This record gives sequence, structure tokens and C-alpha cells, in this order.
Amino acid sequence: MKSANDIKIKLRKLWGSYKFHKAWLTDEVSFPFQIKLDKPNNKTLLHQFDEVRTWISDLTHHFTQGSIRIIRKEFNYSSMGKQSLPIAIEFEDIESIARYLGKWQEWQQFCHHYHTIKSTFPVLTGWLKQSPASIQKYNNSWPQLLNICRHFSQHPIPDCYIRELDINAIDTKFIERHKAILKTLLDQILDDSAINLQHDKLSEHGFEKRFGLRYEQPRIRFRLLDQNMASDFSGITDLEIPITQFAQLDLICDRIFITENKTNGLAFPQIKNAIVIFGLGYGIQILKQANWISQCQLYYWGDIDTHGFAILSGVRSHFPQIHSWLMDEETLLHCKEQWGKEPEEKSHQSETFKYLTPSEHTLYNKLKSNYWQESLRLEQEKIPFEWWQTQLKALHP
Repeated sequence: MKSANDIKIKLRKLWGSYKFHKAWLTDEVSFPFQIKLDKPNNKTLLHQFDEVRTWISDLTHHFTQGSIRIIRKEFNYSSMGKQSLPIAIEFEDIESIARYLGKWQEWQQFCHHYHTIKSTFPVLTGWLKQSPASIQKYNNSWPQLLNICRHFSQHPIPDCYIRELDINAIDTKFIERHKAILKTLLDQILDDSAINLQHDKLSEHGFEKRFGLRYEQPRIRFRLLDQNMASDFSGITDLEIPITQFAQLDLICDRIFITENKTNGLAFPQIKNAIVIFGLGYGIQILKQANWISQCQLYYWGDIDTHGFAILSGVRSHFPQIHSWLMDEETLLHCKEQWGKEPEEKSHQSETFKYLTPSEHTLYNKLKSNYWQESLRLEQEKIPFEWWQTQLKALHP
């Protein structure tokens, strides 16, 4: 027999799953709403009559007020004769359920937000009917969210930083915290012409890219290895600029060296018509935005381990002509005293990379199979300065 507490637990689950909200939003409300009760059998009524009476009394105490009532039916028992027993608890409307669960104020707020959103942006009506959880989740934020949506609808593709948006009572942190719901709303409110559909994720400034906002650009640090190239930069040879500005440089140079390690980049010697880019790691792939570097001879210098070859393969997928440098077996064996162990979380032991050359594949496979030692790693900064200087002279005598 369902107790009053069992019924309340069931109603809470239905409320928490937004069953009633969805029915109300889609005009599929079926009221009065009943929760069926199991009929006590003849044996139960005969041997547990006091318990049945207590059960009925408990139901009567909880469900005979306002628009909640107990539905009864008369049954004829062989042992106890005719008995009028509860068969269902009936709630007249959604208000009665909300009040019973202590959710009346919450429900009023829900309805208010629904009507306000719908009247402000009718285009959201379809989404609202499918998204009661979102209406409730952002219960305390809808005035601000609608203000933001209104601003973007009036000023699409703002071309400014979030900090510069002139929206009353809205600060940068609010927008940062609500990017997910704002993306959902703006995708439906704005015309396609105001949305960059190529950017669908929030990571890596995806929100800003999608809706025409400015954002902090990844920065490229590089050194001009030929002092004669520095005349356009007031003699400065060590520079760090946003990737969008780097992509516009179009430097006239023959060679570009790319290395992960900052110290190696700083220590790179003078080379005619050459630059060195350093400190990028996996971020090296952002260089694909700079089309002009494809016209230069490119050299990548990374660690000799499975992680280093993973990066190399990724870079070569964008720059097929790039050469690896100091990532060969000769360098590895020459620096045996500097060998270390590749961290397990960076290992690529089970992968294959289609953008490696045959010699690179051979070395990578030896590293994977622990040919010399388990998880072998030679970090680029541990290669003796004399060795890489000698190899550099051999590369460009």
C-alpha cells in the first residue's frame, strides 16, 4: 500500500523530471492528475485491518485539503463485506501539486519567466517548450540574459571585447559564466549572417569567434636571427605578437626554425635571413594561420620521444614541407648520457602517425617498442650546445 510519504516521493520525482512543466508548456496538461493506489486484498483486510485503517487515516490527513482529494470505491469482500476504500489521490490542477510540494513560488517564477521570454523573443517559443530545465536553471538570471540577447540582436557582430559591451547592469564575469546558455539563445535569435558557424564549441574562445567578439589572441614569440631583418622593427630582434598580427607580417626570410624550448630559442645563433619561433608546444598548429611561412624552409625541433613525434606529425599535416631537426637516431645515440623517461601521461605508445618520414617512423617505432629502454626520452634542452651548433653548421655551412 502506497503511504502518503511514498506518494510525495513519487510526485517529487515527477516534478524534478519536469513532467508537469513539459505538459503545461506543450498544452498537453491532463488534469485532474491521479496517482493510483493498490487495493488491499481479502487476506490483508482480514488480518491487518488496523493497519489498513491507519493507512486510510494517514491518507485522509494529507490529501483532503483544497483541490486535493481521495477517490474512493466500494468493494465487496468475502470476509469483511462491503468496504469503501481509496483507489487514487487526485490533484485538481498543477497549482495543487506545486502547493503540496512547497513549489508554488518556484512555479510562479517559472511561469513568469516563460511568458517574459516568449513575449520578448517569440522565436524562442519552440525551444522553451523543450527546455523547462533551462528555464528553471537560470531562474535568477533571465532579466540579464534577455538584456544581452536584446543587445546582440540590435548590434550583431559587435567586433569588441566582452568588457566593452555597453549593456546595463551586465559585467564581463556574468557573460563568461553564462556562455553556454547564451550560445543556445543567440543561435536561435540571430540571423545566420551574424553567426560564424565554423566555430561551434566554447573552448578556445569559441563563443567570441562565433558571435563576432574580440578576444585575447594566442601570442607568437620569435627572434630575428639576422640583424639586417630588424630594421623594420627599430632594431628589435626578440618579439612577441598576437597570431593575427604575425600572420600579416610576410617577412622576407629563407629559413624558419621552430622549437618548443624557450632557452633553445633564446640561444639560437645568428643565421642569415632566418628566424626562430619558440615556446609553442602543441600550440604550434596555430601557425597555419600564417600562410606566408609556407614559402620558407621550415625546421621543427622537438623532444625525441613519442610525444615529440606526435607533435611533428600534427605540424606536418599543415606544413607538408617541414623538416625535423635533431630528432634523429644519430643525435639520440650521441646523447645517451642525457637520456630520461617520458611521462606516462604524454606517451603515444599505441598510435601511428601518417605524416612521418620513413626514417622518423623507424625511430618512432623503436621508441614505442622500448628498443633501447622503457619510455625513452631525450629532451631537446639536454642536447649539448656544441652538438646542435655543429649540426646547425652542417645544415647551413
